[in-house]
Amino acid sequence: MSVTETKWITGEELGRVRRRLIELGVPDDAPEFQELWRRVDERDDYLFERYGRPYMETHPGKWIAISLEGEVFLGDTATEVTWRATERVGRGNYSKRKLTASGGHELRS
Repeated sequence: MSVTETKWITGEELGRVRRRLIELGVPDDAPEFQELWRRVDERDDYLFERYGRPYMETHPGKWIAISLEGEVFLGDTATEVTWRATERVGRGNYSKRKLTASGGHELRS
């Protein structure tokens, strides 16, 4: 079963829901936003655990972006992996982290 079959939030859905909440004047710390970010965090944690963790040993200090299908992009900077992943799979359709000893520092894409 592919990752997308588990109904992970896509970049398009994230953008659509986020825009709607902003248009409705929902504050950033409201439960609706918290639920949206929880869904993104759950997806990103799964992608990292499933596909990214092995790279911590082999590519420490690098940046990693992982698509919803498990495609991995490695680079020296967050900008580099952001550009490559966005070009290949679209904005918001990947998880991005720095591979550090603490398990990876996550940045929302």
